[in-house]
Amino acid sequence: MRVALVIPADPPGKNNFNQVPIGALYTATTLRVAGVEVLFADLRRRAADQPSVAQLADADLVVVFSTDYDLAQCYPSLRPAADEVARLRAAGARKIVCCGSHGTVDPELTRRFTAVDGVVCGEFEFAVPGLVEHVRATGSVPPVWPLDGQAVAATEEQLAGLGAPAYELAPMVEYASEGFVDGELDMVRSALLLANRGCPFACNFCYLLFGRRLRRRPVESTVQEMLRLRHDYDVRHYFFLDYTFTVDKKWVEKLAAEIQRHRLDVSWMCQTRVDCIDPSVLAQMKAAGCAGVWLGVESPELEQRRYLSKDKIAFSDIDAAVRMIREAGLEVLSFVMVGLPNETEDSLRSLNDWLTESEVYYSLSTFQRRPGTPLARDSGLELDSWDALDRPSGVLGESSLQLRDLDWFFEYHDRSPHRVSNVMRKAVRL
Repeated sequence: MRVALVIPADPPGKNNFNQVPIGALYTATTLRVAGVEVLFADLRRRAADQPSVAQLADADLVVVFSTDYDLAQCYPSLRPAADEVARLRAAGARKIVCCGSHGTVDPELTRRFTAVDGVVCGEFEFAVPGLVEHVRATGSVPPVWPLDGQAVAATEEQLAGLGAPAYELAPMVEYASEGFVDGELDMVRSALLLANRGCPFACNFCYLLFGRRLRRRPVESTVQEMLRLRHDYDVRHYFFLDYTFTVDKKWVEKLAAEIQRHRLDVSWMCQTRVDCIDPSVLAQMKAAGCAGVWLGVESPELEQRRYLSKDKIAFSDIDAAVRMIREAGLEVLSFVMVGLPNETEDSLRSLNDWLTESEVYYSLSTFQRRPGTPLARDSGLELDSWDALDRPSGVLGESSLQLRDLDWFFEYHDRSPHRVSNVMRKAVRL
């Protein structure tokens, strides 16, 4: 049986760089173990060395990814996946399914919107192989797979037995992200690592494809992936997708020791919470090649954090975390968010002031209430179409602030040398 795994093209001008689609590549590995022939296409890149649309459409089953794991929490528009399904149908594809956050959140809405034959729910590498066996046996695609609920790695033993992503199918030289070179933020060739799945904190604006239960992957398996990427693909920079990397301190300490034991010449970054770090662990991370830590600050304003269910974190905690990371010799990067319903011009000025004073690198996002999150559930949000999340408005997020009145705010961020997207955009131009 031949299965095509397809990453849809980005809308024009959407991204400065693309990251390794490790969810799709993990899926390729598990399918190959099951004796399935795999075609892989990352249509975010336009190149002659990947399967044509005719070859993809000729597969016995086509899997279109609406998101990979790097975008699972804050999933983007479903429109690119729907457009790719239409293109494959026109080329003669007979059986098409969609997997990713959208389908896991609302399978029926996703199936209608994309016009696929079926929707796959849950973790790709554990869901898709079972679907392929079902199609082999019955010749049909069920509207929703699995038949008995979302597929996840139920045990840590399943993660331990998971083979490395099929990197050989992907253009590893073309994937990039932010990284530090000689202490300066830059765009670097990079790879993603996903060691531990799940997040016990469940912030109310965040969609948890992996659920709340933390499931750990063996340190040895994680380091073996790093060794392969370093030696076979000359990748030195890595980003850990683990939602709260430092939540299990003993695991992090063991990882740091193992990286040093192998004398790996690597640079890596991770993401975690303000209240999940301590100096001794940071020091060990630094010794093992960690260059920077992303913090989910969201806002320096308590009322903003309270709306996002993060009000147990005081501003003094944020300030202490920034100081602690820097004292360990690491760079601080921060996720910040604007456009909450209680946003005011004063809260936006407060954010700008904090960013100026702290000089942290940051990523700025606009609040959006996504189905599948506690905020959406509690507000009774229901969509009649996934396009509802893409419709433009004249206000900032869900606030009452008119975009036409906020030129001063956007000018600040368009010029900021610490905004990560500005640094990356400059690197693309150079």
